Amino acid sequence: MQLIFCVREHNFDEIGMGHQLGFPAIRGVDAISATANVEGFTPLTAIARTYGWQRDYLERASAECNQRQEVAVLNMLTPNLLLVPKTKGDSGWLPDADRLATDLLAAVSHLRVSALHFTHFGFLQGTPPEMEMRRILELLLSPLQKSSLKVLYWDIDQRGLNALIRLYRAAARQYRLGVAEPQIYAAPTYEWHVADRLPDGNSMHEFVKGRPHFSS
Repeated sequence: MQLIFCVREHNFDEIGMGHQLGFPAIRGVDAISATANVEGFTPLTAIARTYGWQRDYLERASAECNQRQEVAVLNMLTPNLLLVPKTKGDSGWLPDADRLATDLLAAVSHLRVSALHFTHFGFLQGTPPEMEMRRILELLLSPLQKSSLKVLYWDIDQRGLNALIRLYRAAARQYRLGVAEPQIYAAPTYEWHVADRLPDGNSMHEFVKGRPHFSS
């Protein structure tokens, strides 16, 4: 399986408000995995805007997903959406993260997904959840892990990139992987652009995709 870290660089407004506003899609993925949270400007609501998914449908599905505490498969959407219940990161019960990651991979295999967009760490609030990321990496990279995946695109907030690279290197040494360094892709950013000038001198702005500022 090919693992690619997609670095998400958020703008001042997103970081200041704690809201993810933009989501650049990746062409050719069979499925997206996202945290079941549509309360406010969350990554899932940004994903829904990009793909034109109905918010009320996602609200019902997210509520049931969190109530059941199990991965939900929404295969009526394109691409498939795999909802994962909300966790508390390193402050929560880490065996739950192990179980949910295992359930996610089981859903991936059931759907025969070959390309997955893994979005759970694309917008971080506070300290990167290193223990949770380490457990997921170890599960994905383990030689004993069998799945249909050929490529996994792992979204990572730029503020957590260094921690994730360090964790990858440790896992690569542990499992003696042939690829000692991770592949890194700088995702497009989103910026405010002037859409129109009003007669009174004010202007209307729109949030549009720009070019990536990050370079590895």
